[in-house]
Amino acid sequence: MLNTQSPIPLYQQLVEILTDQIHSGKYKAGKTIPPEISLSKLYGIGRPTVRQAMDVLVQRGLIERKRGSGTFVKQKQTPVDLFSLAGTSAAFSTKGIGITSQIIEPIRAQKISDDEKNPFNGKEAYQLSRLTFAEKNPILLEDIYLEKELFLGIDKMDIKGQSLARIVADKFFLKPDHAVQRFKIAFLFEKWASLLNLSSEDPVLEVRRELNFPSAPKAVYAILYCRTDQFDFSQTIADNTK
Repeated sequence: MLNTQSPIPLYQQLVEILTDQIHSGKYKAGKTIPPEISLSKLYGIGRPTVRQAMDVLVQRGLIERKRGSGTFVKQKQTPVDLFSLAGTSAAFSTKGIGITSQIIEPIRAQKISDDEKNPFNGKEAYQLSRLTFAEKNPILLEDIYLEKELFLGIDKMDIKGQSLARIVADKFFLKPDHAVQRFKIAFLFEKWASLLNLSSEDPVLEVRRELNFPSAPKAVYAILYCRTDQFDFSQTIADNTK
């Protein structure tokens, strides 16, 4: 039980108790933990104190709130080196994770505008949008842009269910030699957030990625919106000075 005479705040005591119970397996990964009102009655404290403790556990990555479902012990996340040059499919396959992709907006040539960060801004480029699922859960939304002349004819190819990196390598004989990536937290419009089973108030990881080829810098540009609650997306950095 909680010690009201301790200098340690009550919410922090509850944090440590629930942390121990999660680690001991009393509350197992993927299972619900008691609602705030039940914990309030069990430990004889107010709901605001319980809520403060739960907020800390969310920040620590031990639990997650699912709207309309309750609070769950967070599953241990599988690390995925999503930002390597090998491409999305390869990043998951190396971990033995099967993925499927759904084309949201088919590939087409169009003039890109209203995005000064996009290297194709003010120019024509091929564009497509796709949604990636892992274990039937949407985890990644991508807007992809390709240099029009370099990838001429790609809009006539059937890319459904195929690795774009593999198509670039096998059909156009191109392999990137380096990339530039920029990261930030973003919030999506309701239409796009719903594709990831999120609301417009839920943050996502936004990655803006430029792929550079030996004779074609910035030939592929992508904006990735990643859910970070199911996989631990990582990036491997090699020391190229040796």
